[in-house]
Amino acid sequence: MSCEYERLRLKNVEDNKRILAQLGLLNPFEPLPQVIHDVPKRKRALSTPRPRKHHIVASPSSGQPIPGYGSLRGVRRKSARLEGKTALDEAGIRDGLKEGGEEDECRVRVPKDRPKVYGAIPGVEIGTVWQMRLECSAAGVHRPTVAGIHGGPEGAYSLALSGGYEDDIDLGECMTFTGEGGRDLKGTKNNPKNLRTAPQSKDQVLTRGNLALSKSVETGLPVRVIRGYKSRSAYAPEEGYRYDGLYQVERFWYTTGMSGFGVYKFVLTRLKDQPPPPWHYNDEIQKALDGSTEKVTDKDAVLSSQDSGVGSETCSETGADSQQVDSQQVDNEGSYDQEEDGTKSQVEAADA
Repeated sequence: MSCEYERLRLKNVEDNKRILAQLGLLNPFEPLPQVIHDVPKRKRALSTPRPRKHHIVASPSSGQPIPGYGSLRGVRRKSARLEGKTALDEAGIRDGLKEGGEEDECRVRVPKDRPKVYGAIPGVEIGTVWQMRLECSAAGVHRPTVAGIHGGPEGAYSLALSGGYEDDIDLGECMTFTGEGGRDLKGTKNNPKNLRTAPQSKDQVLTRGNLALSKSVETGLPVRVIRGYKSRSAYAPEEGYRYDGLYQVERFWYTTGMSGFGVYKFVLTRLKDQPPPPWHYNDEIQKALDGSTEKVTDKDAVLSSQDSGVGSETCSETGADSQQVDSQQVDNEGSYDQEEDGTKSQVEAADA
């Protein structure tokens, strides 16, 4: 890692801290608390490999096992017709699949034409953990299985923190988040399929997910947040994807990112009127945090906009009262269910 890259990363981190301090969300004189994760509501499924099941399929007419039809799983597929065996009817195959649990493992069923809603999803508790994003999508908490932002015309429905940028700050109750875009997901001639691993090669633009998050500043609608195990944050779960509750997008600004191209930054804070987050701090630090809820007013802590880069040539700040976003620029809701290169959600909807 070059010295210039590290210098830019540290500068961006300090800029993010200054903005959080201006909002009263971070006291630069206090050390970061030690995070203790609570027991997840639902442990990661299949964390221990299950032994393979071998089922004998019974003949629909006699109820006796059919010779040569051993297991429906764990064996190489062969043609029963070429071996001169009697073909199973549809009912027999369906019964065998249900007995072996194949239907539940091969697809994630979701209701067809589900409405998209802002706020909490009924029946989903804060701290719930899913093994895969497909399961999280089926629960309706964060529907895109690849994209990090799910947005609509009035703001973002949900946000997934997984991986992220090195200069982002996550303090649990508040965070800075870098927008999406700026990558050539189609690849190059020598590397045609680089998916999301491509480096940023152009400026981010205020469209799609970025535009949805900016609308959230204006409308004030809550955003569901999940954290994934790939996140660098100390608040990330050790495994799977965890629902951490509702957050509000306080403000956003445009600045120069780590790659030298323009990026959008967003500040989110966790809403108070909801169950506690799935983590806590040790008793001494928790008492100190509870006793210091007032905003920081020290001149050295709350830096001027010029010092923080806000309003400078490289960083322009935008809040709910300082910029109105044209709602006509928001793509229709369905477009947010796929990544920038058109990758559609992998969740298979069941028949109505």
